[in-house]
Amino acid sequence: MRVMLTGAKGQVGQEMSRAFSERRIASEMAAMSRSEMDFTQREQVYGAVVGFEPQVIIHLGAMTAVDLCEEEPDSAYLANAISTRYLKQAARLVGAKMVYLSTDYVFDGHATQPYREWDATNPISVYGRSKLAGESELEPSDLVIRTSWVMGRYGKNILKTILGAAKGTSELRFVDDQIGSPTVAADLANAVISLVLEGHSGLFHLSNSGSLSWYELVRFIFGVIGADASRIVAIDSAELAMTRKAARPQYSVLDNCAWRLSGFATLPHYSEAVGSLALELWREM
Repeated sequence: MRVMLTGAKGQVGQEMSRAFSERRIASEMAAMSRSEMDFTQREQVYGAVVGFEPQVIIHLGAMTAVDLCEEEPDSAYLANAISTRYLKQAARLVGAKMVYLSTDYVFDGHATQPYREWDATNPISVYGRSKLAGESELEPSDLVIRTSWVMGRYGKNILKTILGAAKGTSELRFVDDQIGSPTVAADLANAVISLVLEGHSGLFHLSNSGSLSWYELVRFIFGVIGADASRIVAIDSAELAMTRKAARPQYSVLDNCAWRLSGFATLPHYSEAVGSLALELWREM
């Protein structure tokens, strides 16, 4: 299998490259950082894809700074939607399958039970709308993965931020009214590879099982590493409204329904997946 990967230096991209290598699946792999192929530039995309002739293109590259997307909507749509159009057009030239990583932000967060793949979308931020636009550029024969609250051993992410804060002594304020499902990047990468290997297409939700608020997540991580959780204070999202340009969905738990009904085992509970990763990173700090 000849695989091309965008966003190769991101946290999911590095885990994906590692997983492909460890599982010895790809006969050849082009793990492209944006400096090697700017996926927002049509000529660069066509040149790279036609030159390498991949069988699978996994598009992980994106503009994910949610508040910055509100300030620069054209940049968000260029990075998240138009880039997907360019890659899909190039994929058609070489007969490659597209795999696109999307987000829980395509939902408005008004649900009271986990979102299934067939539930109506209604993004409330530029980031969510631009990622949904990227989904629309693909075909039923392609593979779209929505995930949430991603954290891993590589790059910058909320888990590393929390672990860094655990070394301090000041009060920590986290919202207790935004509920979601954490996803460890390694589990996500391996799940995506399994879908690719078995030739699946269509839309899948992928996240570790279980759900909680950001406040509860921080308390959980502090408990795992033995830090003082009394410093953590629960607040409402309204208290951050003045400092955040983008609205966040209040409830964005994903039901991995298509994954489950396709015969795959449930991904590990966040307590197992995040807990073991937190301990690993904490010991390395």
